[in-house]
Amino acid sequence: MTTVVRVHQIIVNASLQSAFDYVSDLTKHPEWSGGELKIEAITPGPIAVGKEYQSHGEVAMQKDRPNTVQVTEYEPPHKFAIVSNDPDFGKVTHVFTFTEQTGGVLVKRTMTVNLNPIVSFGFRFFVYPLIGSPSMNKAMARLKAKLENHGIDQSQTK
Repeated sequence: MTTVVRVHQIIVNASLQSAFDYVSDLTKHPEWSGGELKIEAITPGPIAVGKEYQSHGEVAMQKDRPNTVQVTEYEPPHKFAIVSNDPDFGKVTHVFTFTEQTGGVLVKRTMTVNLNPIVSFGFRFFVYPLIGSPSMNKAMARLKAKLENHGIDQSQTK
């Protein structure tokens, strides 16, 4: 298997805590991630390591694609990680880190997936440059707009 890692980052003019709270609430991801995405909590209670969600989203030509998602790291307000169990790609890890910087908060999203070498080649040179990267860039731009344009109700981010 070949490990493929992709990183996207933005600087947002928002407080560290509000950026973390908004991104770590997976039920809010459809507001900024793009495509037709629905996420529901399976495990009741507050966000914590081990909490599970069910997502249905759009990947390439597939609509309503199911994934089970689990929180693997929850370290407010600096780090949040999830692993999605994708039916075709297996475990896909997303790690979000939040760092205060001059001018705002750096939000970094690191995606890691293990693929067989042939699929990895296609992903690296065709799928990601043509579909994945533009989609992720748009999602991060929407996240920035949501956080900066006060498109979120701060009282509902916890």
